[in-house]
Amino acid sequence: MQSEGKRCSLFSVKAFVVFSVFILLTIPSIVLAGGNAVNGEKVVKTRKIGNCIACHYVPGLEFPGDIGPNLVDAMKGFTPKDRDTVRQWVWDARKFNPDTIMPPFGPKKILTKQQVDDVVAYLYTLKKYKK
Repeated sequence: MQSEGKRCSLFSVKAFVVFSVFILLTIPSIVLAGGNAVNGEKVVKTRKIGNCIACHYVPGLEFPGDIGPNLVDAMKGFTPKDRDTVRQWVWDARKFNPDTIMPPFGPKKILTKQQVDDVVAYLYTLKKYKK
């Protein structure tokens, strides 16, 4: 029969392992959810940074682009569970469409990882708009 001390120690080790696995599995979603929508809007709407407005419609602009999809409409099909997919579209849309004219913002270092996360956070705010 195990002593009370050994049983508590074994329980602590098991609890630590379970907690560690949980944290390792959830960190990517926590990090991705860490974007700042206000900063993302600036990236999207600033021609010298993201320049998304050259091709896409977003609310609040006088002359939005119309070559690419309307981002309000595009976001209607995505849920918070799709955040990784939305991020991949922004990071490098060639994964979904090798012939896209959308720049590979991540691989070409046009945007930083944080800027991409910020853009994704902003894109999720577009779900409140109706066009």
